[in-house]
Amino acid sequence: MTSLVVLCKYTSMQNDSAYFPKNYADSRQIFLNQIEQLPAPKTIGSWEIPSKTDSDLFVDHVWLPATEKPEKLFVITSGIHGSETYAGAAIQRMFFAEIFPQINRRTTGVFVVHAMNPYGFKHHQRCTESNINLNRNFSVSGEIYRRKDETSAKLSERFLDRNPVSSMRSRLMDSMTMKNGEPFFDEYPLDDIVKGLIPGQFEFVENWEFGGLKAEPQTKFFIERLSQLMPDFKDVIGFDLHTGLGDRNRLHLLTDGPGSPSINKSLFAELFFPQEDAEIYAFTPPTAKGFYPVHGALNSAFGELAKPEQRVCSITMEFGTFGHSMKAQLDGLNCFAVAHQGQMHGFANKDIEKKILSDNFERSRPASAEWEQAVVQASRGLFLKVLSRSGVSRF
Repeated sequence: MTSLVVLCKYTSMQNDSAYFPKNYADSRQIFLNQIEQLPAPKTIGSWEIPSKTDSDLFVDHVWLPATEKPEKLFVITSGIHGSETYAGAAIQRMFFAEIFPQINRRTTGVFVVHAMNPYGFKHHQRCTESNINLNRNFSVSGEIYRRKDETSAKLSERFLDRNPVSSMRSRLMDSMTMKNGEPFFDEYPLDDIVKGLIPGQFEFVENWEFGGLKAEPQTKFFIERLSQLMPDFKDVIGFDLHTGLGDRNRLHLLTDGPGSPSINKSLFAELFFPQEDAEIYAFTPPTAKGFYPVHGALNSAFGELAKPEQRVCSITMEFGTFGHSMKAQLDGLNCFAVAHQGQMHGFANKDIEKKILSDNFERSRPASAEWEQAVVQASRGLFLKVLSRSGVSRF
């Protein structure tokens, strides 16, 4: 335990912003260079993602198996929302440099996947080239793609403008009025809008938060690989790296909610102490205002693949960028709406396009050294806590 504390104090004095990549190509090369230098045994792979415009889209990954008796499997994924990969890639780079050497490989397996959505990473957009929110696309059984959502369809029909973007203000925001200090969109309060539109729908590609009609290539690849790796382990712990929601410079841990097969209560209780760890992160349930449950999230694959006797705990690490004040939530919702409209229906002119895309990207990757350092430091602190409590430390 002493060594972990010393490591944390030592590395926190470094320039953590240096872990952030410049762009997709830079990030991919850094990842490949790092995993090439990791000690054997290991398996390095890449899933090529087809594209109409790009020939260099790959989801790179490394498998570092337990060398003797498999007990705990750690899975770390980044970039399922493309423009959020900058932070995810930085965290993975820090993990390999600082955390991985602390792990007892005799009993521990580690699977790390870089840039799940390389098209979105390269082109600074949240969704895939096909406008699919990849974090709504995961279903081992395929059942999710048959899901109908009348509320989402009704809200999209009412509030989604299907013309080229000609204003920085969305149709959704034009419908807003304040009642007793709370924003309403026609008769719908803000929380109803968020929980009605954002969790995901599987019918209309042009509507908000389309999760697809079938599994995307990287979804298939990931589920297939995870199904091969999980069975040998007693415990499986997943970390999916995101940015956006929550208080700026603050790490929020999110789960699928009560009763989720992807969250084993006993394993969660062993690894995460929200009150004790309050300086590192805030545990935020999806029922909280401004947050929401998600249909077809990557995390759900862990629960679907788990054996009855296996404990799984798959967590979203969400780093707040634009804050959680009422104004920040409304600005974020407006930015989300006009960016989606522009992606689907174009922009009235180049100036509006440039402004909207820039604002939207800033909400995934703020140009702030303070934010960058907060991302890496909180991740370091969380990983060290989990490493210690899970008993996989070499020290």
